[in-house]
Amino acid sequence: MSIAKIPPLDGVLSLMPTVSNPSVKLLQQRLIELGYHGESGKPLAADGKFGPNTLLAVNRFKLRNKLGNEGSAAGKIGPQSWAALFSDGAIPEEGYTPSPPAKPASLKLIYYSQEDARWRHMLYSNYGNAKQTIGTSGCGPTCFAMAVSTLVGKPLLPPDAARYAMEHGFRTRENGTSWDYFGHAASAFGLSCRQTASLDEVKQAISAVNTPTMVIASMRPGHFTQSGHYIVLHGMVGEASGVRFRIFDPNQDNKRYGTDDWVEEGVPDDGRVEAKEQLFRKEAGQYWILRPKS
Repeated sequence: MSIAKIPPLDGVLSLMPTVSNPSVKLLQQRLIELGYHGESGKPLAADGKFGPNTLLAVNRFKLRNKLGNEGSAAGKIGPQSWAALFSDGAIPEEGYTPSPPAKPASLKLIYYSQEDARWRHMLYSNYGNAKQTIGTSGCGPTCFAMAVSTLVGKPLLPPDAARYAMEHGFRTRENGTSWDYFGHAASAFGLSCRQTASLDEVKQAISAVNTPTMVIASMRPGHFTQSGHYIVLHGMVGEASGVRFRIFDPNQDNKRYGTDDWVEEGVPDDGRVEAKEQLFRKEAGQYWILRPKS
């Protein structure tokens, strides 16, 4: 498995039976896939709590895969063990033949620019202000249109997404699109929506390779905006220092990325960039995790 497909690991996992941790849940799910179990063959429960059964399975996995499990490393999952666990070469429990992994959902990613000539001058105002257009303040509906068009597979254009916001009272007077818009509109357009302030939850959602996911982020002043802006996170690439998120920026020719290495633009002015994890820990406010309704 390539590093881009290995879920991020925060810290070292060890015996903590009363604490729920998303990374422990991923650990348990992967151990189950590989046929590892707890005491007397008792199946593991993917409950996110590193209890005695999980410890037994971890010790067995590390023994089978010849990973150091002595001294301070005993019974713990650190970066090396984590990478081995999620690699294609992970050795399953003796006598166990894992089922072939499900193919990741194939997505045709759809990008829209709020500055597209077809709609950039269309009014996006709840009181008739001609200066408020999709081009100047329609980043929220444009992001939502990308998510629906990608995840549902039926095109939703930014003007229609903006119209929904205005008709249902989610266009604020001076502050763009209300946070409440995304959950309400998701239900109407065939998506599930979970709002969160946790970047770790976002990382877990995006790393679930068999669950099509896009995440809308509300950005505070910084590398993406002077006042406020919405962008779409649609993937991750692992790095030794963290991860970089793959992003659709509806402000196609955004000039605020700066000269540091926190945002990597690639092709100039195409709306497709990557940004470091620490940028989001500093500059993001809220996230909306969007998936097709099951």
